[in-house]
Amino acid sequence: MKKRNTVYEDRAEKEEKRRQNREAYNEKHTVLCPHCGKIVLDHMTKCPHCEKELKPAGYQPMDLKKIRKIKLIGYGVCIAAAAIVIVCILIFK
Repeated sequence: MKKRNTVYEDRAEKEEKRRQNREAYNEKHTVLCPHCGKIVLDHMTKCPHCEKELKPAGYQPMDLKKIRKIKLIGYGVCIAAAAIVIVCILIFK
Protein backbone atom coordinates (compact mmCIF):
# COMPACT_ATOMS: atom_id res chain seq x y z
CA MET A 1 0.00 0.00 0.00
CA LYS A 2 1.08 3.53 -0.72
CA LYS A 3 1.86 5.73 2.25
CA ARG A 4 -0.59 8.62 2.70
CA ASN A 5 0.71 12.16 2.10
CA THR A 6 1.48 14.29 5.09
CA VAL A 7 -0.58 17.35 5.95
CA TYR A 8 2.12 19.60 4.51
CA GLU A 9 2.18 17.73 1.21
CA ASP A 10 -1.63 17.93 0.99
CA ARG A 11 -1.49 21.67 1.64
CA ALA A 12 1.24 22.12 -0.98
CA GLU A 13 -0.84 20.20 -3.55
CA LYS A 14 -3.90 22.37 -2.83
CA GLU A 15 -1.87 25.57 -3.12
CA GLU A 16 -0.40 24.40 -6.42
CA LYS A 17 -3.88 23.63 -7.74
CA ARG A 18 -5.13 27.09 -6.66
CA ARG A 19 -2.15 28.73 -8.36
CA GLN A 20 -2.86 26.83 -11.59
CA ASN A 21 -6.54 27.84 -11.44
CA ARG A 22 -5.57 31.51 -10.93
CA GLU A 23 -3.17 31.38 -13.88
CA ALA A 24 -5.82 29.74 -16.10
CA TYR A 25 -8.34 32.42 -15.10
CA ASN A 26 -5.88 35.24 -15.77
CA GLU A 27 -4.95 33.77 -19.17
CA LYS A 28 -8.60 33.64 -20.12
CA HIS A 29 -9.26 37.25 -19.09
CA THR A 30 -6.23 39.09 -20.45
CA VAL A 31 -5.86 41.14 -23.62
CA LEU A 32 -3.14 43.33 -25.10
CA CYS A 33 -3.44 47.08 -24.69
CA PRO A 34 -3.91 48.58 -28.19
CA HIS A 35 -1.77 51.59 -27.21
CA CYS A 36 1.30 50.09 -25.52
CA GLY A 37 0.93 46.34 -26.29
CA LYS A 38 1.27 45.19 -22.67
CA ILE A 39 -1.04 42.62 -21.05
CA VAL A 40 -4.07 43.98 -19.18
CA LEU A 41 -7.25 42.40 -17.82
CA ASP A 42 -10.22 42.53 -20.19
CA HIS A 43 -12.48 44.45 -17.76
CA MET A 44 -10.12 47.39 -17.20
CA THR A 45 -11.17 50.82 -18.43
CA LYS A 46 -7.68 52.34 -18.12
CA CYS A 47 -4.33 50.74 -18.92
CA PRO A 48 -2.16 50.61 -15.76
CA HIS A 49 1.00 50.90 -17.89
CA CYS A 50 0.31 53.77 -20.30
CA GLU A 51 -2.84 55.10 -18.53
CA LYS A 52 -4.80 55.45 -21.76
CA GLU A 53 -8.50 54.67 -22.00
CA LEU A 54 -9.59 51.11 -22.86
CA LYS A 55 -12.96 49.76 -23.89
CA PRO A 56 -13.72 46.70 -21.74
CA ALA A 57 -14.53 43.57 -23.75
CA GLY A 58 -18.23 42.81 -23.81
CA TYR A 59 -19.18 45.96 -21.90
CA GLN A 60 -22.12 47.97 -23.16
CA PRO A 61 -23.72 50.56 -20.90
CA MET A 62 -27.50 50.40 -20.49
CA ASP A 63 -29.54 52.97 -22.33
CA LEU A 64 -31.59 55.47 -20.31
CA LYS A 65 -34.91 53.97 -21.41
CA LYS A 66 -34.01 50.59 -19.94
CA ILE A 67 -32.76 52.15 -16.68
CA ARG A 68 -36.02 54.09 -16.26
CA LYS A 69 -38.06 50.95 -16.92
CA ILE A 70 -36.12 48.97 -14.29
CA LYS A 71 -36.54 51.77 -11.74
CA LEU A 72 -40.27 52.03 -12.44
CA ILE A 73 -40.77 48.29 -11.98
CA GLY A 74 -38.70 48.35 -8.78
CA TYR A 75 -40.72 51.22 -7.32
CA GLY A 76 -43.96 49.45 -8.23
CA VAL A 77 -42.87 46.23 -6.53
CA CYS A 78 -41.81 48.12 -3.39
CA ILE A 79 -45.10 50.03 -3.19
CA ALA A 80 -47.09 46.81 -3.67
CA ALA A 81 -45.07 45.04 -0.96
CA ALA A 82 -45.57 47.95 1.45
CA ALA A 83 -49.31 47.96 0.75
CA ILE A 84 -49.53 44.22 1.44
CA VAL A 85 -47.65 44.62 4.73
CA ILE A 86 -49.91 47.49 5.82
CA VAL A 87 -53.07 45.53 4.94
CA CYS A 88 -51.79 42.46 6.84
CA ILE A 89 -51.01 44.60 9.89
CA LEU A 90 -54.48 46.15 9.81
CA ILE A 91 -56.25 42.80 9.34
CA PHE A 92 -54.34 40.79 11.95
CA LYS A 93 -54.18 43.54 14.57
